[in-house]
Amino acid sequence: MKIINEDCMSGLDTMEANSIDLLITDPPYSTPVITSFGRKKFKNLADLSVQEFYYTEMKKKLERVLKPDAPVFFFCDDKFYPILFSCFYDWQNIGLMIWDKNRIGMGKPVRKRHELVFYANQGFREFKKHGEFTHLPSVLNFKHDKDKIHGAQKPVALIEMLINGFTEENDTVLDLFGGSGSTGIACDKTNREGVCFELNNEISIASKERGEKRKEKEIEAQGLFNAQT
Repeated sequence: MKIINEDCMSGLDTMEANSIDLLITDPPYSTPVITSFGRKKFKNLADLSVQEFYYTEMKKKLERVLKPDAPVFFFCDDKFYPILFSCFYDWQNIGLMIWDKNRIGMGKPVRKRHELVFYANQGFREFKKHGEFTHLPSVLNFKHDKDKIHGAQKPVALIEMLINGFTEENDTVLDLFGGSGSTGIACDKTNREGVCFELNNEISIASKERGEKRKEKEIEAQGLFNAQT
């Protein structure tokens, strides 16, 4: 995977047009937003109008770099979903899935055990059957990975399912907020070109180390398998 320590909004401007086959990303709840009043960092999504402006601008940049039928997937919650829907409503296909984490989370009075996954596509791309997945389900049942390095970490297996369903080998998958590196790791496992933006250098280093440790374990496991056979 390729990790770029740069703000994704400026980074998108440097990317080749029609070069991305799939976007999978998990935006943070605190987003640096450039407004007419200068640069300001918002601690949450309370100011919906500013967040809508930010993601509308992001969508314009994505429309340039994505291939015409490239799907996009945003992990989000119930507060963030309306913003994404408002920004991408004019795309041809829009959908919503639920990631069932298989364990209860924090919160009062409702303790959630799920996250939302927003889907959009300017065109249309069929989901390819692979393994146990014959279609893209509306409820995604995936447990957290054990090698957790980030509070908002997503399961590599979930990302793999989306990658296998919507891309071919050597296609390019983009993650605007790389975080723990799950998208990049899934790309390495499926022979895709992964491009991840991540501003936090410490997180970038940790995600690289996580990917390297996973590769070592896979090589070790393959060696044991070959020895037994």
